[in-house]
Amino acid sequence: MAMGIDPVPEILPLLHLASPALPIGAFAWSQGLAGAVDQGAVRDTEGLAAWLGGILRYGLARFDLPLLKRCWLAARRGDGAALEKWNAEILAGRETAELWEEESRLGAALWRMLRGQKLIPAWVGARPAPGHVCAFAAAAVFLGGGSGAEDGWLNPARAFAWSWLENQIQAALKTMPLGQTAAGRVLLALMPRIEDAVAAAGTASDGEIGASLAGQALASIAHEGQRARMFRS
Repeated sequence: MAMGIDPVPEILPLLHLASPALPIGAFAWSQGLAGAVDQGAVRDTEGLAAWLGGILRYGLARFDLPLLKRCWLAARRGDGAALEKWNAEILAGRETAELWEEESRLGAALWRMLRGQKLIPAWVGARPAPGHVCAFAAAAVFLGGGSGAEDGWLNPARAFAWSWLENQIQAALKTMPLGQTAAGRVLLALMPRIEDAVAAAGTASDGEIGASLAGQALASIAHEGQRARMFRS
């Protein structure tokens, strides 16, 4: 049962967390995509699908989602030390100042929302707000958006990956000559890869967690010096 709210089907809290209407500010970040478009690395729908598919396969599947799983399990156990440990690894893996700032700011915003709604349990105590991946995983537990089984992290991971993909498509619509129909085709084409990424994350050992997305990091760095900036990253 979720803390502080009446029991609801577990899909509903996850829809709430994944919704772009949730006011945590994800719409303000492009995760390097704006820089890639400005540099000409992403020019069309094929380039966009390749860019996002690569990040999904080599970033989320190998880093974000395995760590989300561990944060979810730690929150489910009420293990604050483990939550801090995995959160520190997430923050250490953000390769640029903008990507680190995004992780920190979105996590803090989500944590403030949870505190404001009195959904953070007592065992968390005065610990500082975690980054976005860890805050999302913990929020799924606190809101009841995951079953009590060991594989209860799967739907929160799917929701997180979907939210990421939808936000990236929205960023593309703002930075590229891309219509809604074309954007929808990219979204539908990449949707099956979310399940692939979640499956890969589920089998990753602690020692296998890690990703280095050089193209994304370079695009994020380049974005810092862009003349016209629509996003924070």
